[in-house]
Amino acid sequence: MAIRKTTEIRCAAAPPPGGHYAQAVLHRDTLYISGQLGVTNETPNADKVCITDQVNFALGNIAAIARVAGARVDDIVRCTVYVTDITHWDEANRAYAAFFGTHRPARSIVPCGALHFGALIEIEAVVAIGN
Repeated sequence: MAIRKTTEIRCAAAPPPGGHYAQAVLHRDTLYISGQLGVTNETPNADKVCITDQVNFALGNIAAIARVAGARVDDIVRCTVYVTDITHWDEANRAYAAFFGTHRPARSIVPCGALHFGALIEIEAVVAIGN
């Protein structure tokens, strides 16, 4: 029987976890990035940040965490986007599309209730490593 090992990935450029979870976990050639709120280390409360900036902050955190594992934005293969109110979706989608450009990861959109720190959006990602 093969022993499967996982590695916790930590990135100082992204906000630290606020609970009992890792920013990301690398298992073989796949990086699983925990949900990232629309905050940064310098802007820890999202309640005064517009949805466009929150999307950019969350995706920027994902990109920074992916870089620690040697990946690029184009290696992101899937995102799950949680949004507190679907009325934010048009603006959020524009920011998401601008961030990724021609790269189009698989994606799900999940309307949800309130998020921590006044965030309007949370994004988690799956990243292919070694491509």
